Amino acid sequence: MLSQAEIKIAANELLREATGLKIYGKEVTEGYDAPSLFVEIVPKPFLRETRNFAKSGFTIKITFFQETPEELEQLRFVDTVKEAFGMVFAVQDRRLAVGELTYDYVGQKEDILQISVEFDFYENTTPEPEGEIAKELDFNLIKNKEEEHGTESTGN
Repeated sequence: MLSQAEIKIAANELLREATGLKIYGKEVTEGYDAPSLFVEIVPKPFLRETRNFAKSGFTIKITFFQETPEELEQLRFVDTVKEAFGMVFAVQDRRLAVGELTYDYVGQKEDILQISVEFDFYENTTPEPEGEIAKELDFNLIKNKEEEHGTESTGN
């Protein structure tokens, strides 16, 4: 199953690569540089569909802080994030389809850009089998003498 920490690490790496901006966690409330990003993972409910599968998801909220809010730069930033996420988001060995990407403005003056990227997926909840995985398999085939001469036994 995907861990919240793995999702956060993958999102931060993707955004750092795409934007070159410093990224802060939600624990930072003052003393941050601008321009910068705050990235938050908001989990969706974990809903069991069957005994072995569950539906889950999360939203990545990206808040873009600028020294002086500038709408044109914010809109360019939205395009950068859209392009960075594309259609598929990689988290370790999983590839998740990117859902809705929306943006809004937050803050007292509603001039701080916040982008939301939605993800929904199914997870296999069956535990991984324990033990070693076989590396080799030997197979010996012994022919019955009757079969060699073309007289098959029907077993009746």
